[in-house]
Amino acid sequence: MAGYHPFLFFLITAVAAAELGLVAYLIHLFNKNGYPYGRGTYKPRDFKQRLDFIMFCAVWTTLFGLAYLIFISVGALFFLASIASSAVWLFLTMIFWVIGAALWHQVRWGGNCNGAPSISICRELQTVEALAWTAFGLSVLTLIAAMFAIRSTRPKSGYRGYYHDY
Repeated sequence: MAGYHPFLFFLITAVAAAELGLVAYLIHLFNKNGYPYGRGTYKPRDFKQRLDFIMFCAVWTTLFGLAYLIFISVGALFFLASIASSAVWLFLTMIFWVIGAALWHQVRWGGNCNGAPSISICRELQTVEALAWTAFGLSVLTLIAAMFAIRSTRPKSGYRGYYHDY
């Protein structure tokens, strides 16, 4: 399972970077033209707060995902490069993304974009939610892989083990 970690961390980082770019574009667009009302009784303030939280999740995941990707590839030997540290980060990341995706789902309008152009606000808002759920799923998958890595290094070094230990 250890061989998948660089690939999984790369995928998490790539999805978060795509989310970061899309959300930054939407924030710029909405700051210029005004935030829309959300679905139901949600005000533009609620829409903005949820978009800001998704932006936080994307920045958090991009920065730390890239850091862990570097730690794994160079074989760093300090606590932040340990399997336990990445498992804690993945757990927090998983929590952030599920909260962000669920809150975004509540406020997002435009559930069915039939007839909308390929590049439209409706499809961009759907993409924000899709990427958030994808980041959540990748976080869960990578956390499970990290748990298997901890289990396989337990005889040697347990949760203090590093990715290059096995």
